[in-house]
Amino acid sequence: MIVTVKFFSFLRQIVGVDQVSVNLIDEATVADLLKSLSVTFNSLPLKTEQMAIMVNHKNVFLHTILKEGDQVLLLPIMEGG
Repeated sequence: MIVTVKFFSFLRQIVGVDQVSVNLIDEATVADLLKSLSVTFNSLPLKTEQMAIMVNHKNVFLHTILKEGDQVLLLPIMEGG
């Protein structure tokens, strides 16, 4: 199955694109997707405690199962004041 991943903030700068299409096995989870992305972009810092992950504009968990055509948003949580 193919899902689309959109990168925001500094993640976009690291990977050099706004979005990518990722081919995953059926019943893959968000955690599986993040593992795949960390292999593809070996410099990509994917610390889930520092990121909001959304699928089709809804907050999800690492164990959420993805479906064909899902859109995954990776939004770093910014700190500071």
